[in-house]
Amino acid sequence: MEVFAGGVSESDRVFNACQVPVCLRFSLRHQVLQLAVIFVCGISQLSPGAYFLRRDLFPCIVTTITSPETEQFTFEAALLLSALANFHKSDAAKLNPYLRCIRETTNKDLMRKICWASDFAANAVVKAYQNISDDSPPTLGTAFGSLLWSLRPDRALASTPVDPPRELFKNQPIEACVILLPVFEFLHVNVAFHEVLVESASLDGEKKSASRISPLLYTLLSLSSYLLTHASSTSSPRAIAYGNLSLNILLGLVESDVIIRHLCQAKADIRLCRQRLPLLPAPSSWPPICALLDCCVLWLRHNLHKRLEVQSYITCVRICYRVLWHLQRERVRLEYHWQEFWRAMISLLDFLANKLDSLITTGGIEQLVQETLLVLDLALCHSDTILASPKATHELVYEVVRSAAVLRKQQQLLEKLALPQTSSRRRVSELQAHVTDATANILAVTDYYESKIGEAGVHSANAALRVVAKEIEKDGLCYGKDLHSAEEPP
Repeated sequence: MEVFAGGVSESDRVFNACQVPVCLRFSLRHQVLQLAVIFVCGISQLSPGAYFLRRDLFPCIVTTITSPETEQFTFEAALLLSALANFHKSDAAKLNPYLRCIRETTNKDLMRKICWASDFAANAVVKAYQNISDDSPPTLGTAFGSLLWSLRPDRALASTPVDPPRELFKNQPIEACVILLPVFEFLHVNVAFHEVLVESASLDGEKKSASRISPLLYTLLSLSSYLLTHASSTSSPRAIAYGNLSLNILLGLVESDVIIRHLCQAKADIRLCRQRLPLLPAPSSWPPICALLDCCVLWLRHNLHKRLEVQSYITCVRICYRVLWHLQRERVRLEYHWQEFWRAMISLLDFLANKLDSLITTGGIEQLVQETLLVLDLALCHSDTILASPKATHELVYEVVRSAAVLRKQQQLLEKLALPQTSSRRRVSELQAHVTDATANILAVTDYYESKIGEAGVHSANAALRVVAKEIEKDGLCYGKDLHSAEEPP
């Protein structure tokens, strides 16, 4: 206030006057928008931001975005709107008019323009990753070139392929990635925005246009794969923050019945990140929900570090649970490389059990273990309505049996992390009761098929899988209590 107004006594006059050009000036609209974004982001949650709540700038921002003369400024206008909506969002959300406007608006032209600008910006972020390390799908020509490359003298003795140096990604993502903020704000509070996202994806599938830019819904999945793969590779708080933001966007997608239904029914080729080993299996012509699950697998695989992002992992596991819950509710038997998914889940549990004492966290490990066990329990309990074939069920049971030691450690881990019960922890105690039953269900399956494998005296993975398949085909998969039959997921 001293710098801009010369003192507190003059602040009302100066800051109120500063807002007039935002609404009235046209020839300098772009520069005014840029200055407004810099100012609002610069003051963050400090008191001068309250002056932007006194005058409702939402109609002006809407006009800027929807007007043909100024639609090229949509990126800055959408960013300003989301920055204003975040002013004291956590402690005074009801007093913020921009949050209310985002929640209540039904202006689909506004939303389409935001999707249009967001799509271009998100594609630019993806291209920046791809320009650093080409991870395009292999073709006959590139495969032959890779063979010749591997025969070079300096590469012939390399035992395994290596990841690109992580330092190459230290400045990623580029600044355009900030467009995820307005996407997040609209996605989480405005149902009409869900319809616009699905509408653009459906129209793209019908027209099969020659445009090389996919609709925003699919671009978000592609961008998320890059953000989640590299989130913690350079220990950059900025990259981790964007990874967390993309996970919350994915959670918003699967919490919308309109969007998740489209993701399960549509067909689309979505290019995902293949820049870090181990690579996911080559993409197939599967529904987009498979790409979303792949994004979760990439996060689970590549971000297990001593300084564990526990809350982000909880968000990721919740996304997985919500997807599986939707599949069992709608009885959608999904064709997918499920083994990669189960291994990523079990690897997380193994990491937590073995590295607990050395982790640098702010808590939440107990909840993370509990929710991961509930995902496995849901998959086993409803495998016949989630998995596409009996073979997929056999492989799931085999992965669980193969990881028996890891799963048994979870009981000890939960006992070690358990806190004394209080009346305020009633909801937590209900979750613990569910987890206790879920763990019992999983271990009962593990013990049963482990004993059958032992009785058969087999000593190879393939033979053990055949034993499991034979037992399931003979008697079915006998499972315990169904903990996931509620109308809505917990």
